[in-house]
Amino acid sequence: MSNKLLSYIEDKLKERRRHLLKEVNLRLTKFNRSRECWVTDTAEIASNIMEDNTVMSIAQGEAREINHIDNTLKKMKNGKYGVCDCCGGNINEQRLIAIPFASLCIKCKEAEESEEQNYDNTIKLHEYEGFETTEEETRNVMDDGGIDINQLDN
Repeated sequence: MSNKLLSYIEDKLKERRRHLLKEVNLRLTKFNRSRECWVTDTAEIASNIMEDNTVMSIAQGEAREINHIDNTLKKMKNGKYGVCDCCGGNINEQRLIAIPFASLCIKCKEAEESEEQNYDNTIKLHEYEGFETTEEETRNVMDDGGIDINQLDN
């Protein structure tokens, strides 16, 4: 990677970090101010809680992004920027331009996402364990359009 491109990405990351810090501070100030108001209307309390949760969720996402940026800036300083954390290969420059704090090459990122998808599918399968129906129950539903509720207790 050229020094010019590296410098450009570093400047963009620092600019993004400054912007995110301002946003987080504004959100935290808004959150703290909302705590100062005493509200007695139940609907308004619920609305404030939902808004506070949204504000904090966004602030947490911004804080995570700041953390990614900080890690990336450290890698730049240590000469490890653009190296995949998983396989040690080079991360494509186009990927780094699009996602400057990418820590995985495309191949490793796709493998990670595939593993996450498989994990999610496994969790979904376990959610429905115990809800299997027998062939007879299925036939009964198909034949008469309903299940005899009395048979369900057996």
